[in-house]
Amino acid sequence: MATSVTLLVGDSQLEIIPQEGAVLADFQINGMSFLAQTPWSATVQPSPLPAADERAWVENWRGGWQLCAPNTGSATEQSAEPAFHGAASQANWAITEVNPDSLTLNWIDSRGEIELSRRWSVSAGVVTAETTATNHSANRKAVGFAEHLILGSDFLQPLRHGAVANLSFCPTSTIVELDYSGAPLEGKGQPSVPALEFSQLSVAQPAKVFALSSPKNKSISVEVAGWVARIDWEGLDHALIWQEFATSTEAPWNSQVYALGIEPTNVAHGLGANDSVGPFLAAGETISWTTSLQFFRKVDESLEPAA
Repeated sequence: MATSVTLLVGDSQLEIIPQEGAVLADFQINGMSFLAQTPWSATVQPSPLPAADERAWVENWRGGWQLCAPNTGSATEQSAEPAFHGAASQANWAITEVNPDSLTLNWIDSRGEIELSRRWSVSAGVVTAETTATNHSANRKAVGFAEHLILGSDFLQPLRHGAVANLSFCPTSTIVELDYSGAPLEGKGQPSVPALEFSQLSVAQPAKVFALSSPKNKSISVEVAGWVARIDWEGLDHALIWQEFATSTEAPWNSQVYALGIEPTNVAHGLGANDSVGPFLAAGETISWTTSLQFFRKVDESLEPAA
């Protein structure tokens, strides 16, 4: 049975489950939930072994926000220890420090080579994840990192009644169209998609995944029925957008899941890093990145928080 840690600051409350990938399972403001929760979340249990494939991972995914690491996507065929979305994503993380407004956790792989440290902190209406990754091995390692940050619950509830999710992001971004596995569509003869398909998201659209590559301004806002979610990040070059608005009919989705992933990442597709092109973490190197999520009411057509 998983044990959660609750952080409460003012009207903002976090629930973090160390045994399930240090996942932020719930983020509430005044009792309103903003992160996705799967219909099967009550059956999720801590797993002693990484999920080897996508189906196993999804069946043990409760939603929320967790880190996919030390790689993303499917494991390579050469992998001795297959792990979909990375071995750390559903693993047991050790708690190293607890404060009234923050929780720090640690994970290291089975070989003692890649170590991750992650600090969750909360202030009024804002949650922040600060992460470091260290390569303790004598060789460079291909590493993929993705903040698997999935919006849903009360925040996406208006979509069930015809509302649209309006996405705002840096205009310098290159939009990379991906198939549902996260693989780039370039060269596959796919028809072009109107730009509106990437900025106005609704239940009338199919489930999809696309990437925003190399934005200068690393910030994405999502507005739904007057509520705004804003994700800001530093230290990762790209972001993946995943849209699932009750359109996937197969199990376990069963046309029941409303989820919108806004996922800062170091790889501009969903296939992860590889030994040919990286990205790489050099021997002895440590890198850091920060991601924050805040919610507020839209005021005067502005996406800035009210004073």
